[in-house]
Amino acid sequence: MHTRYLRLFAFAAILLAGCQSEEEKAALREAYLQQQLDNRIIEFRQLLESQCRESALTEASRLADSILILEARLSLDTTGRPFRPDKPERPELKTLLDSTAVKPFFKDSILRRK
Repeated sequence: MHTRYLRLFAFAAILLAGCQSEEEKAALREAYLQQQLDNRIIEFRQLLESQCRESALTEASRLADSILILEARLSLDTTGRPFRPDKPERPELKTLLDSTAVKPFFKDSILRRK
């Protein structure tokens, strides 16, 4: 029973499709092709936009990185190490006004043997 209705429906669809005039078929085909062309143009524009955005971001990142590196290099101390300090002046030798003779502080055992 179901196959009978299915055959009848398929026959009606073929009959209706065959009854269309050539002008209607051409117009329908032209509309379909125009819709496909519009879709491809939209996809192409989206692809170009994404590629352009990506290349612009890459270039901006490269420029920002090079600017940061340049600023870091310029802010470095160019001397590398501090300068060597000057030698201090030689101090004056002070003479003591003590007139006592110099004696050993501790008595040495070697001196006792003599």
